[in-house]
Amino acid sequence: MLHATVVLLFAMQGGSSPAELAVRMTGMTAVSGLEQRTADTVAALIPGSARDRAGNVVVTLGSGAPRRLIVCPMDEAGYVVGNVTPEGFLTLRRVGRPPSPLFDQWHEGHRVTVWTRGGALSGVVAIPSTHLTRGRTLDLDTPFHVDDAHVEVGATSPAEVTELGITPLDAVALTKQPHRYGSDLLAAPWAAQRAACGALASVLINPRSVRGTVIAVFAVESRIRHRGLLTAGNTRGPFTETLLLGYESPREMPADVFGDLETRVLSAQYPFTPVETVSLAEVEQFATALRIWMGGGQ
Repeated sequence: MLHATVVLLFAMQGGSSPAELAVRMTGMTAVSGLEQRTADTVAALIPGSARDRAGNVVVTLGSGAPRRLIVCPMDEAGYVVGNVTPEGFLTLRRVGRPPSPLFDQWHEGHRVTVWTRGGALSGVVAIPSTHLTRGRTLDLDTPFHVDDAHVEVGATSPAEVTELGITPLDAVALTKQPHRYGSDLLAAPWAAQRAACGALASVLINPRSVRGTVIAVFAVESRIRHRGLLTAGNTRGPFTETLLLGYESPREMPADVFGDLETRVLSAQYPFTPVETVSLAEVEQFATALRIWMGGGQ
């Protein structure tokens, strides 16, 4: 009940412009395969949305031919709790295809959030102590790897970790702190992907006429074999056209299901880093382009 209440309150906050929703969505966390909280929030935001068997959030507008699909991925590469050390540290296992070889290194020494069934808990990925290693030789040439990660959550034993409500396979990700700067810039992990989803959500919250049938999908598991996208195609296709938002390099999809395939990616500075930056003015333009696409060019 607490989780449902939090989702409802979050959905009621703020406005529904593309820029406002971009900021709100960059504050969400949705590790691949563990997107339920974000999906619940997106579903609460958009009237008439439904969940399919994969966990996608689906909105259908219009009717008849042509049938067209537009998809934005909700999920992100991240981690789950792998184990607990005798000292009360969490070890991690990576989930989803990382966007950069430096992905693990982004997390060393930084704040993370552990998403338990009871809610979000703060932690930090520990770094070697300069005091305890004084006089010893450190291997500074070996980059930080997820196997080196130990997350401090304020516990000193496995029993205390359990008391906090943390269990194996709980999602762990960088703590999201979307940052506005300059005249219209927004920095956050996964900013371009989440801002594109915010633009799409804005169009769906305030829909206009569409050509034929447009099925909009906020997809799960885009970084685990595109399960959400493939489920949408198998259960709601075939489509004349498919527009993919935020997919850097989608694998080839069957043309008899997805029709003509187009990809649009919101431009970003410092892509695939924790400070990936987008222009909110461009987010507004992106939403306008999506509305035109849905209307068949009008």
